[in-house]
Amino acid sequence: MAVAVGLPLLVAAIVMAVVFTGTGVVGRSPLHRAVDGYLEAVGGGGTVPAAGPGSGCPDGAPDPADALRGLAPRFGHHIVSSTESGDSAAVNVDLVPAGDGRDGGDPVAVLLELRRTGDRWDVCAASAGRLAIDPF
Repeated sequence: MAVAVGLPLLVAAIVMAVVFTGTGVVGRSPLHRAVDGYLEAVGGGGTVPAAGPGSGCPDGAPDPADALRGLAPRFGHHIVSSTESGDSAAVNVDLVPAGDGRDGGDPVAVLLELRRTGDRWDVCAASAGRLAIDPF
């Protein structure tokens, strides 16, 4: 009887260990990892890679990194919500302006538009505001 109860608990513990990452975030998607990497580079003042060839980003569109730095030169971020449809995605984020040891200011709501080529997500556009995303 103890084995019948203990085995399902062991399996559940293994599944939980696999699903939860070291950061406590449940299985971050490739989309969210791409957004995190992009915003960490831009918000930290670093360079970001240009959209890849055949990315589906419009030619001649303004550089999203420039748009983000126009809203906050240095910032942290928090992903609020996202939606994917085929090879397109929209991600709502809060930029948290970095201060000089003081409060950096109120979060800035930003919408990122992305396109996927293969397994790579490229940020094509950034603008102030939010996209209404139905959570269901």
